[in-house]
Amino acid sequence: MRAYLSYFIKGMAIGIANAIPGVSGGTIAFVLGIYEKLTSSISSLPMDLIKLRWKEVAESLKVLIPVFLGAIISIFLFLNIINFSFANYPIPTKIFFVGLVLGSFPFVTKTVEKYDLKVFFAFFLGAFIMSIFVYFDINTPEINKTVGESVSSDFSVIYGIKLFFCGIAAAVAMVIPGISGSLLLLILGEYENVSYFVSNITSNFNYIYPLIFLGIGIVIGIFAISKLITILIQKYRAIVFGFVLGILIVSFLSLWPNITSLNIPMLAATVLSMCLGFLVAIMMEKI
Repeated sequence: MRAYLSYFIKGMAIGIANAIPGVSGGTIAFVLGIYEKLTSSISSLPMDLIKLRWKEVAESLKVLIPVFLGAIISIFLFLNIINFSFANYPIPTKIFFVGLVLGSFPFVTKTVEKYDLKVFFAFFLGAFIMSIFVYFDINTPEINKTVGESVSSDFSVIYGIKLFFCGIAAAVAMVIPGISGSLLLLILGEYENVSYFVSNITSNFNYIYPLIFLGIGIVIGIFAISKLITILIQKYRAIVFGFVLGILIVSFLSLWPNITSLNIPMLAATVLSMCLGFLVAIMMEKI
């Protein structure tokens, strides 16, 4: 029972991390000491089910059920706070996420054991790929709440397919330590929509439809990528995290807001918010 409770609490921490753009659920799982156990359970479960190895299936589910249950519960609880912050204090909130990204740098840089030509190439490749996401984010019209509010009446399968692929992309990011799945959703222009659907699902059950498409993509993405990512990290650790570092640095371009028009009290609050975000990321790494 104690082990289940431990996995549940750690799952809640992972869920909160995945709800915040800039914080990596994979990183939290890594520093909490369950990353390898979690990815191993995920990657082995499908084959164990196919081969009817029920003992191994039971062992995997002992880890996966409490972790995923804790993550889902914390996401539903925490997203309301994130939505409130975005709606009422957008600039300090985004700067808080910048601080979180800054705070994750020590973890990523420590994992790069050596810097050679391959690592530098991976770094620039990660930066280039993230630059593409940032370009599309900058050139995408800003999302407003009417999109979420009208989804029940004009939800299309095409939009559902987009969410499906966004779910796969976010799942890949969730599995890799150092990359935030919610940050990727933010860059892809769907974070605010998804968080709005989750926060308001009790008042409008039609929001379940886009979440189903997203959820299917996340599940498929997690199971498909877990084994591959585990092998890559084991064999090419420095290269993988060099790639991650490139992604994190360019992510500043999508998160940094315009602060030139702020008054002095709001500017002070914004600076404090960034420092708080930095400290939170450092503390999460040391849990």
